[in-house]
Parts: sequence; C-alpha cells; structure tokens
Amino acid sequence: MWDAVLSRLLAWVSFGTDKFQGPAKRRILMTNILVMLVTALCVPHILFFLAYDASALRIPIIFVALVAIAFQLTPLLNSFWPYGGGFYNLVLWLGFAGTVSWMFSAQSAIHFYFLAGATTAIAIFGVRQNMLSIISIGLGLFGFIYADRTFAEPADFLNLSDNFLSILYFTSIPTTLLAIFCMVFYGFKQASIAEAALQREYEYSEALLANMLPGPIASQLKRNPGQTIADSHEEATILFADIVGFTPLASHHSPDTVVKMLNNLFTRFDDLANKHGLEKIKTLGDAFMVAGGMPDPQPDHAVRVANMALDMVSATQSFASEMGENLQLRIGIHTGPVVAGVIGTKKPFYDVWGDTVNTAARLETYGTKGKIQVTSETKRILEDHFDFEERGKVQIKGKGDLNLWYLEGHRNA
Repeated sequence: MWDAVLSRLLAWVSFGTDKFQGPAKRRILMTNILVMLVTALCVPHILFFLAYDASALRIPIIFVALVAIAFQLTPLLNSFWPYGGGFYNLVLWLGFAGTVSWMFSAQSAIHFYFLAGATTAIAIFGVRQNMLSIISIGLGLFGFIYADRTFAEPADFLNLSDNFLSILYFTSIPTTLLAIFCMVFYGFKQASIAEAALQREYEYSEALLANMLPGPIASQLKRNPGQTIADSHEEATILFADIVGFTPLASHHSPDTVVKMLNNLFTRFDDLANKHGLEKIKTLGDAFMVAGGMPDPQPDHAVRVANMALDMVSATQSFASEMGENLQLRIGIHTGPVVAGVIGTKKPFYDVWGDTVNTAARLETYGTKGKIQVTSETKRILEDHFDFEERGKVQIKGKGDLNLWYLEGHRNA
C-alpha cells in the first residue's frame, strides 16, 4: 500500500518535467517538491486548529485546507509553461501569507511566512530569471513589513485567546526558520554538487590533455592559449613500428575484432612507453611512433628506445600466441635532430618533423619482419650496451645507400 502511495507521489512530483532538460527540469522538480512540503506544513496547522477549537477556527481550517489543495495544482501549470508554476506559487503564497496574517495578526508571528516564501524565490525561478526572483523577494519583504505594521489585532470574526496566539507565535517562527534552513541547505547542496561535477570534469579534461600532449607541452599550452609551440631538439631517437601483413589479416576478421586487436596490442605499447619514459607521438593505422629525448632531454634516450623496441617485439609475440595469429613487427630506429610542436587548435596534437623522422619511417618500410633495424648513427650510440648484426648497405628511397644494422639484444645477454 505504502509503496503504491509513494509511487503515485513521485509520479506527481515529476509530472510534466519530461518536456524539459538540465537546469530547467531540476528547477521545476524543486518547485514541485516545495509545494509538497507546503502541503505537509499545512496539515499540522489544520490538526492544531481542529484540536484547539474546531468550531471557532472553522474558517481558517477551511482556508488552509483549500490552499493546500490549490498548491497541488502546480505540476499541471509547470507542464504547460516552465515558469507557470512559479508565478502561480508566488501569487498563491502571497495570498495565503497575507490572509493568515490578517486573520491571526502580527501577534501570532505568522506573517514571518512572507520571509519563508521570499527565500524560495531563487529556487523557484532559478538564477537565469534574477528579475523574477528580485520581484518575488521584494513582494515578500513588503508583505512582511506591511503585515507587521498593519495587522495589530486578529480579525473580528475570530475570538482568539492570548494563549492561542502565544502557541502560534512559538510555532510560526521555528517553522519559518526551518523553511529558510531547508532553502539555504538546498542551495549549498546544489552548489556542492555543481562544484564536485566541475572538479570531475576538470580532472577528466586534465587527464585527457595529458594523454593527448606531453606534460610540459600541456602546461605551456594552458599558460599561453593560442601560442605557437615549436621546439628544436639537437638529438632525439625516433622509432617507427608496423605490423607485418596486417591488411590481409584484417580482411579475415570483422571490423570490431580488428579494432579490439589493435587496441589491445597498442595499449601494451602505451604501457611500455610509460615504463621506459618515452613519448608516444601517434598511431597511423597499424603503425606506432615513439620518440625519446623529447620534449625533455634524456641523455640515454637511444638506450630507452632500444629497450622499448625489444620489449615491443616480445609483447607482440605474446599477443600473437594469445590470439592464435601470426603477427610480427617491423621496426625502424634512427637518431638525430628533430623539430617538435603542436599542430592545430580545434584538435591539437603533438608531432615531430625532420630528416630523422623520415629516415626512421623509411627504415621501418624497408625493414625485415620480426627485426629491429637501426642506422649507423644509432648503432654507434648503442654498441656498448647491445649486440648487433650487420645487414649491409640498403638502397633507401630518398636516402640513397645506407649501412644498416639489426638490433639483436642486450650485450650482457
């Protein structure tokens, strides 16, 4: 039974709000909840009047009961116009507070209800309608001052004792304070929710920016939005990797499976880049590009890249075994000067240019499957730490004959 009652009550509170979204919907829901609270406050007044003297207070009893019913029409008005319920509540509340203040006089302190109504103005009309809120607050203050100065005695048709007025006085003020507290609490609660949401969005944006751009570059871009960011690096090591035979492999699987396979493998490569302190530059289809020694200088950038290349080969073998596929990498590495910077403003990304980049890309293209191919420049830097196998001179498009080497493994192995 109670579940059914609660279900109907919640349905009535949300009645008509499905037409609205965002702040408008939350504001209308709040307005509907407020009228439910007003009705809940009317009930104790009616019971008190009935218990004290039902015959002498029959007119206030009927009036408060009618007002409680009238407030329940608010959801109907909100469903037609987003501010219809607000205007309706304003007029009804001013009429209610004015009438009960006239009936019971300022001695009952019931005119403080004007102030309770004024505090709900922003909740009802929202911050986007400040003028309506200011008008509502002004009318509430005017009604309070007018009732305090004008209604010195109860209405002539009510024969009320001083004891009744004292009881009403000591219940009206706490009720008003409770209503004001609820409104202030609601305001701070909403502000706290909004602040938490903003913090989550900020943290998400920071994490997204950190994934898109290197940390120092992201910080520089935030300090100087719109600034052109371009840096020259006298020496960096560039790695290009490509999955051999990926195109025919992709033709035998669904697009969803292909994307999942690439995501799984490249996620492992991302972890390796983090492990070795290297900067992932980008992915192009089934190609993966990493840079060492930038944006911050690293004396051992070539060693870091070589270690990652060996780990990438191992990770690919493990992944291929898990998938039951014959996957192998072709990797090219070259060391030299580069230029790096941020391209674009709508979808900015960090990229690297220069002959060093072109050479590393050519080494990957003219490489051997399952092998890590490096130039003589890179080999000279790494030969104290790693073993190499000479491939010999290879004709590279745009570069001529280059003496190339295969990186085999660590020297101490």
